[in-house]
Amino acid sequence: MSTAYLSQKLDQPLPTKDGGTLRTIREACDYMTGMGKKRELRSQWQRVAKLILAQEDVATVSRALEQALFYDAKLDVSKVPAGAQGRRQ
Repeated sequence: MSTAYLSQKLDQPLPTKDGGTLRTIREACDYMTGMGKKRELRSQWQRVAKLILAQEDVATVSRALEQALFYDAKLDVSKVPAGAQGRRQ
């Protein structure tokens, strides 16, 4: 996978309840490789992985990643900018 693709910035920083913030596709990949196997096998994370492997556009990856974090209750919504929170609905 190209460095240029991995270095693309997500639509917005995604703060996690794990104490980090995902800003790039590379950081999303690193986050995903660090999660437990049970969580990794969930359909929302499988979708994010497939999108990244297919090198889909950053907007699509960002939305899927945000959704996966939200479904796992790992998205720190208190730190997501107010204008962006309405997108998830």
